[in-house]
This record gives sequence, C-alpha cells and structure tokens, in this order.
Amino acid sequence: MPEPLAAFRTVGFGLLVLASTVLGGCRTDAAPFAETSGPAPNAAEIRYIRETGSAIYRRQPFERTRGFVTGVAASGYAICLRAPMRDGRLDHTLLILQRRIEGAVSQVEDDATILRASADVGPCRNRSDWVPAR
Repeated sequence: MPEPLAAFRTVGFGLLVLASTVLGGCRTDAAPFAETSGPAPNAAEIRYIRETGSAIYRRQPFERTRGFVTGVAASGYAICLRAPMRDGRLDHTLLILQRRIEGAVSQVEDDATILRASADVGPCRNRSDWVPAR
C-alpha cells in the first residue's frame, strides 16, 4: 500500500499538469491584444501624421506608434498618437487613414478619422512601440 504522502504528491502533480494544460493559453498581463504593429508608415504618411498630430496637440511634442496598429475594429490603417497632459496622464488619439498615402493630400481627399474617446483609444494604451513624432 502506498504511503499517504506519496499518493498526495502524485495527485497534486497530476492536478498541476492538468491546470497548466487547461490554462496554458491564458494571458495574465494587462497588455491589450492589439500590441502588434503592422507595416511602418512611409515618408508621406509620417509627414501627414506629424502635421495632423501637431494640430491635435496644439504644437506640443507627441509620440506615435512605430507601425500601423493591427487588431483595430475600424477599417483602414490605424496609428496611435499620445501626448502628456498637465496632470501627468497621457492623452491618446487613434488616427485612421482610409488608404495608404503616396503624396500630398488635398482637403478634398482628406478622409482620415480621428478618434479620441476613451472607448476608442483602448488599443493605444499599454503599448511599448512609441517613437517621437516631432
């Protein structure tokens, strides 16, 4: 007859293996699902992002994500912008380009969407791929 302690260890080890198998795919960090970045913007898009961000943040320094944000529900090419506010928090903006930019954008062709509501900028929080935009 096996010792009670040995049987307890065997059952405990089995439960540990079962739990790790079941929970193996679960995330435990607070990072959003949309952490991955898509392709990097080209020079014309960087210029457009810089000019639009300067207007949004009233010529204050701001940052942008290194590449386009994937996993955003809206259609188009999304990029995150952020700037510090006076109270130390960060003000996030989700800028969605409807198509890739190749040259100058006229006012007639400018159909980018600017989202600033807290519910819309969720993919922009807790990211680590920020670069200076100015």
